[in-house]
Amino acid sequence: MLLLIPAGCISISRTRVIPQNQRLLPAKTATKDELLNSLEEKSKQIHTLKGTVTMDVSGGGSQSGVLTEYRQTTGYVLVDRPTNIRIKVLAPIVASTVFDMVSDGRQFRVSIPVKNQFAMGDVDQPINSKSPIASLRPQHLLDGLFVDITPYLDKPEVKFSFSEQIEGQRSYYVFTFIDASAQGREVRTLEKLWIDRNDDLEVARKQIFRADGRIETDVQYSNYHSEGNIRFPEIVVIQRPVEDYTLKMTFQKTSLNDKLPDNAFNLERPEGSELVQLAH
Repeated sequence: MLLLIPAGCISISRTRVIPQNQRLLPAKTATKDELLNSLEEKSKQIHTLKGTVTMDVSGGGSQSGVLTEYRQTTGYVLVDRPTNIRIKVLAPIVASTVFDMVSDGRQFRVSIPVKNQFAMGDVDQPINSKSPIASLRPQHLLDGLFVDITPYLDKPEVKFSFSEQIEGQRSYYVFTFIDASAQGREVRTLEKLWIDRNDDLEVARKQIFRADGRIETDVQYSNYHSEGNIRFPEIVVIQRPVEDYTLKMTFQKTSLNDKLPDNAFNLERPEGSELVQLAH
């Protein structure tokens, strides 16, 4: 029989051991409906957040080639969802306030004691700054800190797709939310949620897209911990490609759903401070 087979058709097979660091990690499974129900539940679990964080901010490198970094800065974050947020950043060692920023979802106010300055602006005001600190906006943090699919649930024009994705050794389930209201064949991608199948089926990444298709916010979540029946990530890395900055927030302590003081989001202009106009 072998004499009847052309020599070029015979191939030699072999086996080899794939290195451990190249093998797919064991992956958990869940149905689309189970995951969607879990996302809806998680979207509604957290009402308030009080946290002590270590912040690392960097920016400017991809466009200018010169990277500006602020490392291991201590900060405090207060959130009363869906719109109220306050973030205070302290200088290392001396622990004096670098800036204190609040927002009610429409306007933000910033006090900069080290410069004796005060500023305010609309949350949608365009940003034109080369400083990563000056590019920070409260809405960026709100978009990054929480996974929330509730805005999509009551909109019939918003559809979603569900797929599996493999990157390196890791496996993911990916929900892609799409606005199908446009006329013709074009649809708009709104958001992608990546659920890590190798780590308790938690959201590992969130991408928010602009109308022109560019990524507006790209967030990575890791080191989830439990507070009661709520899971929250200890590390949140928010990338804003358009403004060219990255903010890493490492939570040292969190309190979820505690009642916040009535004046938690009051920030008045200090007497004698200079009122400055933000670049736009």
